[in-house]
Amino acid sequence: MRLTREAARISVLGAGLLLASLAPAAAQDPHAEIFTGLDASNNATTGYLGAGYAFGKGLYAPGWRVRAVGALGRYDYQGTLFGAGADLGTTFDGDASYGAALLGYQFRSRTLIVKLFAGVEAEDQRISPRDPANSVQGNAVGLKLAAESWLDVSPRWFLSVDASYGTAFQQYWSLARAGYRLGPRFSLGIEGGALGNEEYDAGRGGGFLRADLHAIELTLSGGFTGNYLEDEPSGYMSLGVYRAF
Repeated sequence: MRLTREAARISVLGAGLLLASLAPAAAQDPHAEIFTGLDASNNATTGYLGAGYAFGKGLYAPGWRVRAVGALGRYDYQGTLFGAGADLGTTFDGDASYGAALLGYQFRSRTLIVKLFAGVEAEDQRISPRDPANSVQGNAVGLKLAAESWLDVSPRWFLSVDASYGTAFQQYWSLARAGYRLGPRFSLGIEGGALGNEEYDAGRGGGFLRADLHAIELTLSGGFTGNYLEDEPSGYMSLGVYRAF
């Protein structure tokens, strides 16, 4: 896995902000959140950093909230530069940067939480050498929609389903998880989802382990990903860090 300096830098920055937020919190419910992480497969690595703020009674209550997220990544893929049969194949290297600002509302019942977000996104895709057959290149600005949900099926079992769609390069992402709480601090489960844009479609499936370490929540997941049955699947690993304060 090739980890770029930019992806590493954004994750280190996120970790620094998380550590800085470990000062003693007030007794009231938290209103702010910071999250960061890395996602890597055999040909792509992405680092992301985001923050949010909930108005009203806080993050755990129904109400309006805002969120901003940024990401940097690098990937490569195989293709042909001059068309099939014209060359022996070319490796294309891509660099991606992304940012979004969102406004959302959280609905909550006793066991169900649903968050809906809408906003604006901007994305920059640079591929070297330039691939004339790939439309996902250059700059694009568009509408971003996102939804997140959490359901406590029982004191031990829970389900979560998250999804997003952006009109910049028609990018989509979804992930569903079914988890089991081993105790007050640890849980594990299975996950599966789909992701892609106007040039490719892929799926992933695997498992996850989550640790609630008082102030910080860590989620480590991994499994297999690929563009369905077209190529051999590759492994993936994802680490997410979350802090509410």
